[in-house]
Amino acid sequence: MRMDNRRQFLFGWAKHRDVRQSFREAVSRLRNEVANQLEKMTTRMKRVADHALKWLEEAVGLSAPAAEQIVEYLAMTKIALGVMPTQEQIVAERFFDENGSTHVVIHAPFGSRLNRAWGLALRKRFCRAFNFELQAAATEDSIVLSLGPTHSFPLDTIFGYLNSKSVCDVLTQALLDAPMFNIRWRWNATRALAIPRWRSGGKVPPQLQRMAAEDLLALVFPDQLACGENLTGPIEVPAHPLVEQTVRDCLEEAMDIRGLEALLQSIESGERRLIAREMNEPSPLAQEILTAKPYAFLDDAPAEERRTLAVMNRRFLDAETAADLGKLDQAAIDRVREEAWPQAENADELHDALMQLGFITIGEGQRNNWQGFFDELVNERRAACLSVAPGPSR
Repeated sequence: MRMDNRRQFLFGWAKHRDVRQSFREAVSRLRNEVANQLEKMTTRMKRVADHALKWLEEAVGLSAPAAEQIVEYLAMTKIALGVMPTQEQIVAERFFDENGSTHVVIHAPFGSRLNRAWGLALRKRFCRAFNFELQAAATEDSIVLSLGPTHSFPLDTIFGYLNSKSVCDVLTQALLDAPMFNIRWRWNATRALAIPRWRSGGKVPPQLQRMAAEDLLALVFPDQLACGENLTGPIEVPAHPLVEQTVRDCLEEAMDIRGLEALLQSIESGERRLIAREMNEPSPLAQEILTAKPYAFLDDAPAEERRTLAVMNRRFLDAETAADLGKLDQAAIDRVREEAWPQAENADELHDALMQLGFITIGEGQRNNWQGFFDELVNERRAACLSVAPGPSR
């Protein structure tokens, strides 16, 4: 490739990247503006807001049917989540499927490159924390993480799982297991003429080129193809030009590591509003990522084995039903609280419960018939009663 053509290609790619970024910003502004137009809309209304429709038709220039669909779609989302996800207002929602598995959807309209980086890094963090290979996918507007029924964590902590200073190292380890690394390795090895494309006057078949690329990778980067049982700790990336170029292509072309670092910095500095929602069912915006195509997958599980297939989606959602998506069943909450509350059958079990809870009130002890056990612990100097004087706390 001549130098002038190379410059034109790089300029065209950078221009395409800027256009995609501007498009995502426009989508975020549209959501925000429609949400502002719907501020006067109540959950009991049976039709979309006329002022929002008028704004889309006159200011944006949309046809009446398209404007009606957009307003109804975003209105149901705002009612279900309570807020409208934008670039300044990131929303994470959690719900369960028919099998009891957990699904976390992060609504982040930052584009597929940044969301792919964020999703892969989060997947690696979850794998290290829970020792579980979870399923994940990323699109232009959202990320989904599908976990098993045995994994639980406070939802609002998901925004602090990654740090802007260490996310590059985490993402580098994550991309080594992703298919994008091997694909881009073959591209770079072929363009560098490290793999013969012609032999004995004929073209080398693609499957043989893939074998040659894998053999070359085993020579310069043996840990990438090594047996997992013989690896401990992070994989050390060798200082080889082809390997470094492949890692860079994955981080900066297939993904947007610089954009992710800037986003995490803004989250750490409090510039973004972070919202966590517990849902009975997925919101309308979450249905897109639940039915994402295979190119959005961040793991190697096939489409027919995705956990998201077990999520029940409604075909139609009215305002009253959307308002109930964010309301948890009080009977289920009471049942979970009852199951989590310790059951002390003797003084020793009550002591263990106190060590876990820190303290219990006199009323809680009387309701559970623990007064005798507590008196026994007091006589053994293993517990004490603290009286708090009324008044403002200091």
